[in-house]
Amino acid sequence: MKVRNLLLMLSFIALITFSCKDDDDDIPAKVSVQTFDVELDNAYEIPMVMGRNETGDIQMNLFDDNSLEFTITVNNLMSTDALTKAHVHTGDVVTAGSVAITLVDGTDIAFSGNMATGTITLTDGEVATLKGSDVYVNVHSTEETAGLVRGQIDQTIDNAYNVALSPANEIPAITGRNETGVAYLRIIGNTMIYKAMVNDLDATDAITAGHIHEGAEDVNGGVLVNLGFTDDAQLDITKSLTLSDDELTKINNDALYVNIHSTQHGGGLLRGQIR
Repeated sequence: MKVRNLLLMLSFIALITFSCKDDDDDIPAKVSVQTFDVELDNAYEIPMVMGRNETGDIQMNLFDDNSLEFTITVNNLMSTDALTKAHVHTGDVVTAGSVAITLVDGTDIAFSGNMATGTITLTDGEVATLKGSDVYVNVHSTEETAGLVRGQIDQTIDNAYNVALSPANEIPAITGRNETGVAYLRIIGNTMIYKAMVNDLDATDAITAGHIHEGAEDVNGGVLVNLGFTDDAQLDITKSLTLSDDELTKINNDALYVNIHSTQHGGGLLRGQIR
């Protein structure tokens, strides 16, 4: 009797085990639908990060169940700084846009040193954003709360130039003016996407033009590229143009500067060297 009961018990356990195995086999494995490998760099940040050399990347794997696995690595992180959060933002290559997806919130998923790894589940709308255009990853830190390193998801940037503009850089230097500015230039193939901003423009003055000029920092050179800043309204908006092969070569190699002109300073109100 004991042997018979033992055999019945073993048969019952085997049946349960086999049944559970069948149930596991019925669960389909999730399938990867798209992978992303995005370069991160200080040079891509808007606003620009000064005096830092961090780079990195984020690798993402999107699955058919809307789960997103990712690993973020930041290289050369300054010892006085610490990574805090990471997001997917909407925005073109010269725009600081709003948060669309939180990757690292610092609580559920947090950085450990220079890395973070996690899995999140996206909504259908977030999936569409991730796979769309004008979208980038931004990694924040305690010292650079607006963003330490950034990478565009939808486009690959060949070269990025961030140019600080000042009346003091003009030849000769302009004194008695308080304007500051910045020009962001992004090169993608033969296309240059760019934006310029001027802060504290004197109420009695107005912007009339903007160019990239040829010349070192102590030279007033000729115009290489017309940026199309015909008035104040042309500032702080994304613009683009197609460069000739010669213009592209010069922008990536030669001594050049950005010059913003005004009614009161036709020769140039603010200037900054590209190199």
